[in-house]
Amino acid sequence: ATARRRHPTLAVSKRKMDIMYTTTERKVEIEDKDALEFWKGHFQERATVTVAQLTEHMLKKFPNENKEVTAVLCKHVISCSEDATKTEVTAHAFDKFLKRFGPFDKCLANAKKVFFHEIERQNGEKEYAAVEWYHGSVADCKQKLRENINKFLVREPRDKNINHVLTVEYTKLTTTDGKQQLAFGKRHLAIKKGLFVWTNNGKKHGHADIEVALKDMTSGRA
Repeated sequence: ATARRRHPTLAVSKRKMDIMYTTTERKVEIEDKDALEFWKGHFQERATVTVAQLTEHMLKKFPNENKEVTAVLCKHVISCSEDATKTEVTAHAFDKFLKRFGPFDKCLANAKKVFFHEIERQNGEKEYAAVEWYHGSVADCKQKLRENINKFLVREPRDKNINHVLTVEYTKLTTTDGKQQLAFGKRHLAIKKGLFVWTNNGKKHGHADIEVALKDMTSGRA
């Protein structure tokens, strides 16, 4: 039997593809050492895992945190900072979450204060309701804003490499010469060591409560 000759063009193409996959695969880089140890301990050098996989191990790591809150944070906050389909989580998105709400041992508790309202029942038990204003990665907010006049929404910045900033978009109904007009606004909210900071007319403002910060910055009070 004679061996089939390998087509030189196909061989070159395969080498190019091998190089392409090697160079585009993102390295696992997580700044928080405990978070890096957690990621590599469960996922080794994989730069992308499913939301279900991350949720499973986060639930085991933080058994005292509310299970529903943990699941929502994994799917709708950590994942949604980069993946609008909410099916995968990258190490880069996990690192971004830690930079915003770390250190690792307090990340879920810190994020819970931002993305959930705590409701205490008469029997002393606590329930958590997710905020309505966070939308993660969205391509176009205009329609949502038109349907919610004088409201705001918070989304991820278009640049996925920005770690400490959220983008805030809002509408205002103004009156000019007796005519009402719908105006759109956009500002950026920085997360800095537990403070939410924004700039208005060159002056920096900040507040520890994100909802106070959002109301002040979109109303023009500060």
